[in-house]
Amino acid sequence: NVFYLIDEIKQDYGFSEQDRIELSCAVCSKEGPLGADGILFLLPSSKAQGRMRIFNSDGSEAEKCGNGLRCIGRYVMEALKEQEATIETMKASYLVKHVDDIYEQVYTVEILIDTIDFSVKALPLNYQEDVMLFKKLEDLSDAHNFSAVSITNPHLVAIVDSIDDQELKAIGMKANNNKQLLPKGTNVNFVKILDEDSIFVRTYERGVGLTPSCGTGITASSVVVALYNDKLLGRSLRVINEGGMISCTVHNNSKGDFQVKFMGNASYIS
Repeated sequence: NVFYLIDEIKQDYGFSEQDRIELSCAVCSKEGPLGADGILFLLPSSKAQGRMRIFNSDGSEAEKCGNGLRCIGRYVMEALKEQEATIETMKASYLVKHVDDIYEQVYTVEILIDTIDFSVKALPLNYQEDVMLFKKLEDLSDAHNFSAVSITNPHLVAIVDSIDDQELKAIGMKANNNKQLLPKGTNVNFVKILDEDSIFVRTYERGVGLTPSCGTGITASSVVVALYNDKLLGRSLRVINEGGMISCTVHNNSKGDFQVKFMGNASYIS
């Protein structure tokens, strides 16, 4: 993803909520001179080293953004001259760490994501059961089995034999226009298993559309693949997308709670 970052700790710009919406739409428009997936606003926090708000290119605010969290984590760690920092998001706080470069001279950040919820109420999704794993959603598609996962933001994940962008876009648009089924919309992920250690993920991101990368989509997809094949639990999984590659390791504890170590780059561009 490409984000702009605005530091409101160093400088209080006095943005109103409407200012954030209008700024995100104007600056991030792919048809404009700049273009991006969203704006990361860094604000003071009473419980962490910083608070992240992420506004998408359509002006909507997301609960969380995994790739954005790595980027803002790097910025905060470098500002504090520390190797780790806690970043507050809309619904949870996360520890981010600077770890060994994933490739030479590629600044790498690791996040422990432990806010994984399979309850359909967490999305929310109007469904007849409390959990939906590998089931049809006829209102969206009769060709795929979907799993519902919240990473504090909503995801539907389908493991597919091949990825068709137009099909994914159509399902994503349908999901985000069906407020009876998904009152707050959702991100939709297609996952293709490449080999025993690698998957490819393509995401229709709520508020953005088809995107080169979605960090929470990668997280949700990794968890669903580990449920599909529990031999992948505790193993490093290469998650490839159009934007690059992320490393995820899915764990579950004795209580059945899932955690994902999510590791990838955070790079400045000019």
